[in-house]
Amino acid sequence: MSKIVLSGIGKSFGSTQVLRGIDLTVEAGEFVTLVGPSGCGKSTLLRILAGLEAADAGEVTIGDRDVTRMRPADRNLAMVFQSYALYPHLTVAENMMTPLKLRDLGLAGRLPFVGPIFARAEHLRLRKQVHRTAATLKIEALLDRKPGQLSGGQRQRAALGRAMVRNPVAFLMDEPLSNLDAALRVHMRAELSELHRRLQTTFVYVTHDQAEALTMSDQMAVMMNGEILQYGRPAHVYAAPASLEVAKFVGSPAINVLPGEINGTGDLSVMGKTLIPDTRLARQPVSVGVRPEHMTLDPDGPFKGVIRHRENLGSDIFLHAQVDGLDKPVILRSHPRLLAGTGLAEEVTFSALADEVHVFGADGLRQHVAKPSLVEVG
Repeated sequence: MSKIVLSGIGKSFGSTQVLRGIDLTVEAGEFVTLVGPSGCGKSTLLRILAGLEAADAGEVTIGDRDVTRMRPADRNLAMVFQSYALYPHLTVAENMMTPLKLRDLGLAGRLPFVGPIFARAEHLRLRKQVHRTAATLKIEALLDRKPGQLSGGQRQRAALGRAMVRNPVAFLMDEPLSNLDAALRVHMRAELSELHRRLQTTFVYVTHDQAEALTMSDQMAVMMNGEILQYGRPAHVYAAPASLEVAKFVGSPAINVLPGEINGTGDLSVMGKTLIPDTRLARQPVSVGVRPEHMTLDPDGPFKGVIRHRENLGSDIFLHAQVDGLDKPVILRSHPRLLAGTGLAEEVTFSALADEVHVFGADGLRQHVAKPSLVEVG
């Protein structure tokens, strides 16, 4: 395990600035996810860490070594790609042996057919290493198969095995689950998390899927436009987004954003209804974020809307309610038992949990609100 430090990383392609002075520290043994929309620079940052791209500015340090100008092969990092990149003509065992042969064997030992004769002891040692790694991933039964004979999940495990077998100081993963179907992605998320706990090795993982970032990471970095907008534990990023951009990106369904105002006495009002008295903020227009699970159906609630769409997920139902004066529907989460007989085009009343709202100023940054322990909404 090694600590990874990226300092002032900048990168441009022509006139397009892709990374804008990125600073990131990954502690030894952490599972860190870089998450953001396409084009935000997360894959470029990972490639710079791997040595596959050269940074225009900044330094990359792994452990106590400055590897900024070091070749990828000398960094002892293992990378798992979206495409798996397995050799189709080789078996899983041979795919896993390939990086070990290139690293540990001389020219004679790498020769086909006669290599195992010239370097018999080395080949036996490498095969044992392959079988130990396969046992960790539970793919011993797949070692004699070729990639074309494997399912998507099996190919993913084989690609992980080829990376693991080298005992790298860190694993770099670039959207490795995006080619899998939805059910298998959920299963592989759990397997990757368990693998990280067993190996206790540093993982740096790139994805555009916020669910992967929230469920697997020790720390997550939300990236947009070549910058890290927020870095922290997933639960904290979700519960206390540092900006409106982060709040909109993290969470599914997306957070509700409502127009609000802080009046002269510091009260926060939304659509003319007082939500939080005495916020201790200055008078200003604000954006108020409320997640769907913090919107509740309430016959005495201050807000009214008409149901335009229902998303039935089995355990939960999300109602999309059109509210007068808002361009987008407000999304509420509810339990199926509470919605018996409630259909489209019906009017509902609802309230927001005042202790769970997020207030953002005109600059899009989070405002720290003084919230009383008990708030009457209305």
